[in-house]
Amino acid sequence: MKPDDLYNAVTDLRDEQILEGEKRLRPNRTAYARRLGAIAAMLAVLLLASVFLMPKLTRPQTTTESASPSADPVLENPTDPLALPNPSAFRLATASYPQMVAFANEKDYLRQDGTIDPSYDAAYKAWADSRSEIRPTSDYSQGLDVYFHAVLPVLLGETDAKNCVVSPMNLYLALAMLAETTAGESRQEILDLLHAADLKTLRTQANAVWRANYNDDGVITSILASSLWLRDDQRYREDTVQTLADDYYASVFSGPMGEQEYDATLRDWMNEQTGELLEDQIAGIAFDPNTVMSLVTTVRYNAPWQDPFEKTEERSFYTPTQELTTTFLTDSDFDMTCYFGEHFTAAAKPVKIGAGKMYFLLPHEGVTPEELLTQEETISFLSGEAGRSQTSHREVILTLSVPQFDVSSQLALEDSLKKLGIEKVFDPAQADFSPLMKESAPTYLSEVTHGARVQIDQEGIQAAAYTMLGVYGAAEPPQERVNLILDRPFLFVHTNSDGLPLFVGIVNET
Repeated sequence: MKPDDLYNAVTDLRDEQILEGEKRLRPNRTAYARRLGAIAAMLAVLLLASVFLMPKLTRPQTTTESASPSADPVLENPTDPLALPNPSAFRLATASYPQMVAFANEKDYLRQDGTIDPSYDAAYKAWADSRSEIRPTSDYSQGLDVYFHAVLPVLLGETDAKNCVVSPMNLYLALAMLAETTAGESRQEILDLLHAADLKTLRTQANAVWRANYNDDGVITSILASSLWLRDDQRYREDTVQTLADDYYASVFSGPMGEQEYDATLRDWMNEQTGELLEDQIAGIAFDPNTVMSLVTTVRYNAPWQDPFEKTEERSFYTPTQELTTTFLTDSDFDMTCYFGEHFTAAAKPVKIGAGKMYFLLPHEGVTPEELLTQEETISFLSGEAGRSQTSHREVILTLSVPQFDVSSQLALEDSLKKLGIEKVFDPAQADFSPLMKESAPTYLSEVTHGARVQIDQEGIQAAAYTMLGVYGAAEPPQERVNLILDRPFLFVHTNSDGLPLFVGIVNET
């Protein structure tokens, strides 16, 4: 969308709602709609950041008009519960993403005589070049370890011996977007937690995080989507809206908060971005009538293991309260790096084409996962490669056996964020959303809910999460053998290609 068009849309919504179905934010990006096929596994993270207005507003009657004859018509009876929402009735701009060349799988170029077709080299280079063009050219991880060190103990520290899973990377991006919409002490508290010197530094890093995690090559799917949902009777600062659209790849919508058809459009967008993996969780999501702005972000991750687990077998898993028989995924006698912490043993299972790993941390007998999280060595291990390199490790002949799990949790994070130093945005008298809102009425962050789910099986990983903010090592062959049997509560961390944590969780029961 051209800046002038977006300016008109967000600064004059009190008089009319502008409809612009499927308009691209950047001409050199390819539309995302073509990539909605079947997904073997995915990581989906939702941010819904809703800004509430005090006192309660009454939405004046407005007339919705199409911006062009080709735009879809508005629902004639929007209150009919059987009526399907019309997304173009609320869409002002649609983000599109960088195009990647499909991964060149060597086996696809294998000829009948057993040789590789010469065209393989060119195809592989084209894929590698397209990947390099997207990834950031500099180290984007500076300061992120400080952030992960701060948030992981808080987010995972009070599980009461239950399963828990969070996405610290998505929370980072969510908070970065929140910082864009705030000012003064409200913004400074967010910058301090994210360890960013200023908003410009944060914006550059957040954009690099987006590009570092983006992959859509037919083998690995890792797509971060963002959207900005506006209230059609409020006026917004066009420069902030344009920044969210440009630097965070955000689609922009506008509509009547709290009304059925706008809620349905939100849920449809979320289901589309997450491949319907979170359909049950999304079913109950709706805007509060007092919402004046919402930020909704998702991360969808799909990756098969580099090599599937060799076999499955039934064996016992000992929860904090009982013994259960469950399906274990097992790899036997393979050379692998094993980590030996003071109170845990850990190993990793890589995914295809070096796009990440899942590390499994088994506490020593008598130590709980929650107790591990109080130790610096554990938090450093979970936070990045630097911490893992400091943990004693060596190449061993490893047998790894992990329960096939599907864990989920839902956390209220208001108190957690306050413990981490973010307080002003929760106070109507101190919250400052002036970079976005043209209105002077008090706005504040009312609630923060983070839900997540991670599944693993013999072939790969599936995971999903949402956050709702309402304002709201060639060496000698190894001889040592290690059997890492995760038959009692353990920790896991799934990392991206740079070793940074996308999801971190505790499995207390399967």
